[in-house]
Amino acid sequence: MARAHGSQCGFCTPGFVMSIYALLRSCKMPPSEEQIEESLAGNLCRCTGYRPIIDAFRVFAKHDDTLYTNSSSRSYSNGETICPSSGKPCSCGKDMVSNGESSIEVCRKQHIPFSYNEIDGSSYSEKELIFPPELVLRKKMPLSMCGFGGIKWYHPLRLKHLLDLKSCYPEAKLVVGNSEVGIETKFKNTQYQVLISVTHVPELNVLSVKENGLEIGASVRLAQLQQILRNVIAERDTDETSSCRAILEQLKWFAGKQIKNVASIAGNICTASPISDLNPLWMASGAKFQIIDCKGNIRTDPAKDFFLGYRKVNLAHNEILLSIFLPWTRPYEFVKEFKQAHRREDDIALVNAGMRAFLKEDNGNWIVSDVSVVYGGVAPVSLIASKTERFLMGKKWNKKLIQDTLQILKEDVPLAEDAPGGMVEFRKSLTLSFFFKFFSWVTHKMNEKGSVMEGLHKTDLSAIQSYSRPPSVGSQFYEMARHGTAVGLPIIHLSSKLQVTGGAEYTDDVAVPPHCLHAALVLSKKAPARILSIDDSLSKTSPGFEGLFLSRDIPGSNKIGAVVHDEELFASEIVTCVGQVIGVVVADTHENAKIAANKVLIEYEELPAILSIREAVNSCSFFSNTEKCLVKGDVEWCFQSGACDKITEGMFKLEDKSIFTWSRIAVWFGQLMMEMKFI
Repeated sequence: MARAHGSQCGFCTPGFVMSIYALLRSCKMPPSEEQIEESLAGNLCRCTGYRPIIDAFRVFAKHDDTLYTNSSSRSYSNGETICPSSGKPCSCGKDMVSNGESSIEVCRKQHIPFSYNEIDGSSYSEKELIFPPELVLRKKMPLSMCGFGGIKWYHPLRLKHLLDLKSCYPEAKLVVGNSEVGIETKFKNTQYQVLISVTHVPELNVLSVKENGLEIGASVRLAQLQQILRNVIAERDTDETSSCRAILEQLKWFAGKQIKNVASIAGNICTASPISDLNPLWMASGAKFQIIDCKGNIRTDPAKDFFLGYRKVNLAHNEILLSIFLPWTRPYEFVKEFKQAHRREDDIALVNAGMRAFLKEDNGNWIVSDVSVVYGGVAPVSLIASKTERFLMGKKWNKKLIQDTLQILKEDVPLAEDAPGGMVEFRKSLTLSFFFKFFSWVTHKMNEKGSVMEGLHKTDLSAIQSYSRPPSVGSQFYEMARHGTAVGLPIIHLSSKLQVTGGAEYTDDVAVPPHCLHAALVLSKKAPARILSIDDSLSKTSPGFEGLFLSRDIPGSNKIGAVVHDEELFASEIVTCVGQVIGVVVADTHENAKIAANKVLIEYEELPAILSIREAVNSCSFFSNTEKCLVKGDVEWCFQSGACDKITEGMFKLEDKSIFTWSRIAVWFGQLMMEMKFI
């Protein structure tokens, strides 16, 4: 990593190194370039750019044999030296380089290009670092721990013990990978008094292939689900695994590998996020959820009936999700996944969907016998397009059906103009395009089976092709020529060895000095508003609290504005934006400081907000000393005398702030200037 110039700060780089190290330790064969990139997808910080990082680890794929020659450079027959890293002519193999007037010496030994044959990613010695065997062999033990303020953490190993804990603590939060609860507690300041880890309950980790479907335990990790789905698809008949392929394809874009290694199936389901990528597929595939109560009674709930509202599911306080049953698909039953996000990897969906159609032949026609159309990202809960489903039932599967269905679908999936997430028109178009793609895909599959004579036109095939990104490719070309000491030479960053090994020392690595205090900011939650009162009585009862400092506690001036001369360090009377600093809380630890800061109660008087240019003009709300005028000639005389050739009047109101709208206005304004002969 260091020699490829891909080292970043000491926080991010060891993460890249360990992601690849874990991949190499778990691979029996050299990994592919796709596997390498997948392992790095969850490491988002790429300060030096992605190319040098990928270049550093691509050697383990053993893809390009020319990179593993014994020499660091090759030569053409004409004597030109070829760099092994770029395949281009360079001067790295020559001792002297001429610039026309003089010769420049090149340090060949120290700055020779990296010889990739020094790395063997598939062989390890006994000294290789491995996961500590004592942790693997350690006997699993149930845990019961208590924290400050009565917080309890339990780790049962048997289902009965879990149910007993749930009966004692009905409001307890179940935790597997902590990928959702961790965000709620860290960033949303949510407090759970009782947490129960269910990672090692055997009944919740079942992965069973049955005659009529696949049973998946609630605590099964997403990465485990991926692997079992790959095995099932390879072993079973294609007609049975349409839903498995759809879920597997959706998991590809679900999250980074690190998250999928720890996050559970049930955690994603019970969170009931309206933009969940998997819930629409569970519903469309006809999956069934097995639910168990504290007395051991088991009931089955169809996935379509499980989601009641925003973040609400059909679980009583004394119940937990036990497992998910995914039935095999039948011949001529097709399940397909859809997702549109700002970017492909590691991003939440704008709109997603799961669709299923079961077709039966009737007198030479293919009739829709059963259908499911479920959307995510368009409502507070995964939305079933019920009108569309009823319309499709019993209809002939032909080209006329698609036009009629799209008309019904427009009304069936409503999106208000002020819907959360914005981009309403775009999201509406996605709901229609997803169904069009599904219809085209099913038609193509039927044509491949020979059941439908008329397939898709070749110009329409692109609509059903699944997205597949090739491995990233980048190159950098340079010639090495010494100019003085280091200029012109690819010298490794002085701190890179410390950064890639995790040896770089940062503030968090330094021992905390005695009596050290930590601070957390008190931020405004209203804007614009007047501060009426600040109550710190609750903060004073918080653990480790040492003090609250406000504008009145600042010696000297509270003004810090270099750009805006009257900007305040701590807001004293008026807050103009959400997140404006009002004060700072000091405590013995950073966590305690944040807890105490959240307990500061501030009473506001909300002031009228100016939200448009017109409101600002009517209120005479202008920045001082910002009036700028472009004057050429006597403008007032021109208007009053009637000597103007043209007078253009009107008002243009701008609602859309997109760059495309601004560019259109610029063109319009330029045309106006041309008409008025100002240019």
